[in-house]
Amino acid sequence: MTRTAIDPRATPPLESTCDVRGPTILNICALAERGPVVLGFLATRGGDCADSFDVLAGVERRHPGVQVAVIGIRGELGALRAIVRRRGWEFPVGWDPGGVLANLYGVAVCPHSPTRAGRGGCTARAGEPSRGSSSTAG
Repeated sequence: MTRTAIDPRATPPLESTCDVRGPTILNICALAERGPVVLGFLATRGGDCADSFDVLAGVERRHPGVQVAVIGIRGELGALRAIVRRRGWEFPVGWDPGGVLANLYGVAVCPHSPTRAGRGGCTARAGEPSRGSSSTAG
């Protein structure tokens, strides 16, 4: 097996996870740069909590400028894709196979109260003010 050394000068170091971008990457920072985001977490196994996220499908239409994204936690990617297809969701859906994001955001149950992010990536669970803001998600 041939190993290739990585030249650290070839690629600038990432300052944060917000720097990880690409067409197949759901990046909450990139979404928040365009406006407020409602971020929900969905478990694909152990019960069907997807019903509670169907209401998010209409949020973008009812509230111009608000974006919706959902993270599927653990479970199989095929099962997550089937849910998205079956329900006709058009908002971005990411997959967290190891539950890392779920742990970071403190997700313990499904459905999880949606989280919102404002400009600058500040986050709050629905009903809690974000840092530097007195408004709440409604």
